[in-house]
Amino acid sequence: MGSGCNISGAFSSDTTISTPVAINKGGTGETTAQAALDALAAASGSLVQGDIFIVDSSGNVVRLARGSDNQTLVMNGSNPNWETVSAGGATITAQEISPPAQTTTATTLTDMTSGSITLANETDGKAFCNFVCNIEMADASNQFFIAFELDSVSKNSIANHGPANNLTTISSLSQIFDTDGETLQLQWYVAGSTATLANSSVKMSRCTILEIA
Repeated sequence: MGSGCNISGAFSSDTTISTPVAINKGGTGETTAQAALDALAAASGSLVQGDIFIVDSSGNVVRLARGSDNQTLVMNGSNPNWETVSAGGATITAQEISPPAQTTTATTLTDMTSGSITLANETDGKAFCNFVCNIEMADASNQFFIAFELDSVSKNSIANHGPANNLTTISSLSQIFDTDGETLQLQWYVAGSTATLANSSVKMSRCTILEIA
């Protein structure tokens, strides 16, 4: 077969071509499978370790150069691309407020003794706070109120009734705050005569704080 000849039609199963057909002539220019794959891949640009192939908007298989250290492959619309991973993951810090046993006759919100803690100062951080307390009422008709105070603003006060002289009244309050380095203060009051906060190994009153930054 002379140079410059064109071949038309299908090859039979025993057709042999002794000279590799160049890529621009419809071949691979190689004689082994791996070399042929390498040659076809290299047609999209110089290859280095870590490169991958994707399909572009025209349906063509193209090379996507490898990313850098600490980058991850993400989708940007319909196209995958390499983006830098933010350093580190979320940091979770657990804190606790354990106010001692105490009594109040206050008729408006007042601070609980030893009932404060300073939140972290983290951009876009959140604090998940839950306060559970055991209270004894002097009068069954009393209403007992608890609240969180943050930045001089009382939030989410709730009321509970309970049987007189019986440490079975459990009040629970939950709230999510921004972690802006402010002081979180537990507050309470009783709409009646007297309320007593219990805190012991048997009847615990605790505020748990999970700060996520």
